[in-house]
Amino acid sequence: MKTKRNVSRTETFELMVDGTPMLIVATSFQTYTLETQYRVSVNGSPVYIFAWHPLLKRLTAIQRGSGTGLIPQKIDEAIGQHLYNRMAA
Repeated sequence: MKTKRNVSRTETFELMVDGTPMLIVATSFQTYTLETQYRVSVNGSPVYIFAWHPLLKRLTAIQRGSGTGLIPQKIDEAIGQHLYNRMAA
């Protein structure tokens, strides 16, 4: 039986949120249900997991990294929008 090979891709990009520059490192991966999710680090922070949220209809942080607080909403939305735009391209 052939299975689809999980291909992960790491992307580094900068975002400006409320005048503050942020360096984002995002690595895509597939879950066992073949859903694409992202491991995201903001300015070297522990990893947040971003995935599609069906009620919000956008990519958002669904799990926070260990030792970190909640990701601020504006940053969450900016990262989610960037990742969504990259998926659509």
